[in-house]
Amino acid sequence: MKKILFVLASAALLTVMGACSNSHSLYNTAAVDLSAGGTANCYVVTSPGYYCFDATVIGNGAEGIIPGAGFHTEDASIAPAMATVLMNQNDAISDFRFDGSRVYFRASDNLGNAQIAAYSSAGEVLWSWHIWRTDAPATVRYTNRDQISWEVMDRNLGAVSADASDGEKTYGLYYQWGRKDPFTAQEVKAGMFVNKDRSLDYAVKHPQRALEPVNWKEVYDAFDWYCTHKDKTNHYLWGNPDFAYCHPLAEMKKTIYDPCPAGYVVAPSNAFIDFEVPSRMEFGANGFWFVADGGVKCFFPFAGGLYTGVKLDRPDMPVGSCAALWNSASARFIYWDDGGSRSVVYKDTHEARNYYGDTRACCYPVRCVRQAE
Repeated sequence: MKKILFVLASAALLTVMGACSNSHSLYNTAAVDLSAGGTANCYVVTSPGYYCFDATVIGNGAEGIIPGAGFHTEDASIAPAMATVLMNQNDAISDFRFDGSRVYFRASDNLGNAQIAAYSSAGEVLWSWHIWRTDAPATVRYTNRDQISWEVMDRNLGAVSADASDGEKTYGLYYQWGRKDPFTAQEVKAGMFVNKDRSLDYAVKHPQRALEPVNWKEVYDAFDWYCTHKDKTNHYLWGNPDFAYCHPLAEMKKTIYDPCPAGYVVAPSNAFIDFEVPSRMEFGANGFWFVADGGVKCFFPFAGGLYTGVKLDRPDMPVGSCAALWNSASARFIYWDDGGSRSVVYKDTHEARNYYGDTRACCYPVRCVRQAE
């Protein structure tokens, strides 16, 4: 992912710019307010043009904070002094501006992903957002064997295509369990970074760092990038602390750390339980098609997972070998009772596993869902 550092612009330098609802005076065109329908950590941009969003609210706002859950803050409001573009894949955005409360940019014709960060006056990252420049994602309706219906995006979060023939363009971005910030395969393979601080605050302030697990020597005692022992791990980060694999979304909560766009959440563990039903699966060279309600097919690529390079005593799952998706729940059984839950389908054997745990420091794709009405 190409990284571009723009000049940090203060509000005083950009007083010519008005609110999103007004004309963008510098370019004489209206900027579409991406946050008008709700704030989020990811904003989907489906066509070129000028856009803006509210940079004073983190994630999905106050409703995304669970009291007493040990989040890095109890306040969803921030007051940035400056902002910049951290990364810009395929020159997806340009003409970046910040007016003290809102971020403005121009989306190009190019598809790709960008990351924008807001800073304090001391130069520390207060928050960061993912701009997903892609064709408009479609959704498919899927009723699982528990008779819970979901609307599932037709592509992984960050993917710029849902066409199986497009290979790596369908993979999307990779996430550590419980974090909002995305990584590309190239970034993770370049090397993980040790988290000296062991805190959510550190993760928020370092959105471009994929963090190493705490302790590989005692592998069954620590699987997390976040804490020093499984007794201190935080199951609340993606709003599904009780391993609610059979529950509807009404019994869960989208948190400020959820990486999905407004209206969507990281899939709970039961969202893909019918991957285990052979009649709903059709396999190809690059992935498989899941047969949803009404015979509609949805593609899932063999995007695999990304590791720190340390060999664990379990099968490796490199990119191209399987489709693995993080779930919002923790995995609490056998050895993985402090890990993250995932759904996995293997390329060679076509075997499917749900509620399958792994260290939260590993990076897997995310598929966003919402409860069907």
